[in-house]
Amino acid sequence: MSHHFGRAARTAAAIAIGVAAGFTLQPGAARADALTFDFGSMVANGRSETITGVLGTNAQSFTTGGVTLSADAYHLSDTPGLAVGGWVTQKQGTFTGGEAGLGASSTSTGSDPDWEVAKGTYLLLDNRAALSAGYAPTSISIGSIQAGETATISAYSGAFSTSSLDLTKLTVLATLTNPGSGSVVQSVNNLPADQFFVVTETGTGNVTVGAEMLNRQTVAAPEPASLALLATGVIGLGMARRRRRA
Repeated sequence: MSHHFGRAARTAAAIAIGVAAGFTLQPGAARADALTFDFGSMVANGRSETITGVLGTNAQSFTTGGVTLSADAYHLSDTPGLAVGGWVTQKQGTFTGGEAGLGASSTSTGSDPDWEVAKGTYLLLDNRAALSAGYAPTSISIGSIQAGETATISAYSGAFSTSSLDLTKLTVLATLTNPGSGSVVQSVNNLPADQFFVVTETGTGNVTVGAEMLNRQTVAAPEPASLALLATGVIGLGMARRRRRA
């Protein structure tokens, strides 16, 4: 036991010497794997197929690459600043087509005829499982933005349940509008690594939550030069010990 302890102590001392001399272990280039959650073409909660219509009440989960995101739906209540639980809807197709993705409903049969997020409804994206798996959100794509329609993406910092969402806890990150005519897809990039995002429509129509992209950050490895410095320190300690014995 004393032999192993001595070796660990010498290694720690070598590191201390390197730090005292101004040497530090510099991280190498991080390797990132990207995941795309295309909500119009993914199955929810293990369904056998994608659908156009009501998926169900909170929460609906989507999994790719072993990583899961969840979506929860809410709609305005009679209490100011409070939204109550609703139903997640899905519009089948790919987000690149501009007319597919997730929506939110205030009724179990679909309050919006296009199965989208309309004014007064809210779709919450829950990133907790992805963050725990080492993934960080990077981009959200909003589809079906037509003239007069406005999508707002907010970070959410409050508590929530299947029955309520505190709208006073929203911090707006971006507002997307149609720059011309027709239906467009727009994305918000460089998102903060927040647990929750909420999408709503503040204009005159409805929009879809088409996709969310995430990147996995790997643990950085020390650069070869730093490892060489560390090895030099350990060798130096060994030589000093042999001289003392001589």
